[in-house]
Amino acid sequence: MKNVAHILLAIFCGIVILSSCEKMNDIHSDFLKDGDIIYAPKPLLAHSFGGKNRLKLKYYLMNAVNVNKCVVEWNEGNSSRSTDIAPKLPLDSLEIIIDGLEEKSYIFSIYTIDTNGNRSVKEQVTGSAYDQKFQSGLTNRPFVTIEGGGTTDSIVVRWGTPAGGHTGVELTYNNRSGEPVSRVVLPEEDAIVIRDWESEGQMSYQSYYVPEPMAIDTFAANAEQVMMPMYIEFTGTPVDKTNWTIIDFSAEEPAEGAPNGLATAAIDGNPATFWHSPWNGQQPQHPHHITIDFGAVVKMNAFELTKRQGKNDCQKRFTVEVSLDNVNFTSLGTFTYEQANASQRYQTNSLPLVRYLRYTALEAYEDKFYTHLAEFSVEGVVAEKIDRSAWEVTGFSTEEPAEGAPNGLVTAALDGNLGTFWHTQWNGGSPGYPHYFVVDMKQQVKILAVECFRRQGDNRGQSKYKIHTSNDGVNFTDQGTFDFNNQIDAGQVASLSFMPEARYVKYEAIEGPNNYAFLAEFYVYGTTEP
Repeated sequence: MKNVAHILLAIFCGIVILSSCEKMNDIHSDFLKDGDIIYAPKPLLAHSFGGKNRLKLKYYLMNAVNVNKCVVEWNEGNSSRSTDIAPKLPLDSLEIIIDGLEEKSYIFSIYTIDTNGNRSVKEQVTGSAYDQKFQSGLTNRPFVTIEGGGTTDSIVVRWGTPAGGHTGVELTYNNRSGEPVSRVVLPEEDAIVIRDWESEGQMSYQSYYVPEPMAIDTFAANAEQVMMPMYIEFTGTPVDKTNWTIIDFSAEEPAEGAPNGLATAAIDGNPATFWHSPWNGQQPQHPHHITIDFGAVVKMNAFELTKRQGKNDCQKRFTVEVSLDNVNFTSLGTFTYEQANASQRYQTNSLPLVRYLRYTALEAYEDKFYTHLAEFSVEGVVAEKIDRSAWEVTGFSTEEPAEGAPNGLVTAALDGNLGTFWHTQWNGGSPGYPHYFVVDMKQQVKILAVECFRRQGDNRGQSKYKIHTSNDGVNFTDQGTFDFNNQIDAGQVASLSFMPEARYVKYEAIEGPNNYAFLAEFYVYGTTEP
């Protein structure tokens, strides 16, 4: 009897439930008479990026199989923009530019429509457009000072702290050839070095800003101008030949009576004597050459040839090559000598630092096989080795005295003894590059070159370094990066192309096969004359 009762109860409950479902269907029937509601995929993670009278909206769509349109509404739905889209699967990012906007903030509603006319739920995002109101509040990054000029062939333009949203300063000026040059000073840069400028010309500068991070447009402050300093072109003086020597020549001909015919006659200061290639017996063809050792390092700006007096079968074409080590030579070019000239001067296109010079005659007038030359002269400035007796080390990265002082100390690189050396830390720690030391030379020096010697017999040190210069020991200017052959003991001279005038010099080793750096000797070449 209990089982029958349970069965009847179950049947009753089922009838009640079925009846309730029918009533529920009656309530929703009006809403479902056209079928279930279907939504298109909703825009996700919408962001705005402001600009000048416009902005960019970016959003994502996931699995948007049939979506073909995006609609953006703003101004409470009174303004809208519809765009056809074809999103990629399964995930795609899409962008739309809304232009023609007034300068203010907006609330945007974004939704999609699929090919069946189904719409998505709206996604809201705020954004702003910018114009004159923002523009009018912009000022240029503070211009602090211009240092250099005059006989210094570089200037340093220094800048104050930039305001928020600052993206850079654009500089415009003319070089010495009258050609316009544009440079950009980044927000993290406090100074910029200019090497070539029009003497007393105008430099225009203008700061750029973005109104918000990731903005699509930049705004410029009104340009301002400042006069650049005077530029005085480097000119040398005739270099004394007293210590010059001929260290190599192709051939010479003394048959006309020494010193005539000898290679040394081309550097004896007497235009009445001359070097001559062989003609008596042997008749070697071009080229003919001589190599001169100046006996000192010279910053050369010009050279002059004087032909043998009274002769027109002189050199017609020739080359000049220069070197600091008599091994690696750099060509200054191929030159032509005007036959009618008693002498001819040539300005160098660069200001090479020279110890050795090779002159090579390639061709003579009247198709002669020989060559002759009365004098070869040079203009420039002799780079003297600066006295280090008063020098003071004012800073360094590390030093390592574990091998017994003075070894390891920075002062060992300034003591004139190739047997001692500066070494960075290796005992108890070995910090990586860069490694540096700073020297106060106690006087203003027009620096033409530096010379470095490795720790003798040791090839484990640095292979690249930088030189920085300063007038106050605080603000330094990068004068270039130089390769250093750590396989040789001989001194290696590096030319500072822009001849800075400085009191402080910083040596910075920046690269090598190991963490540490070392140096036996460090010299500066230049002049202390005003």
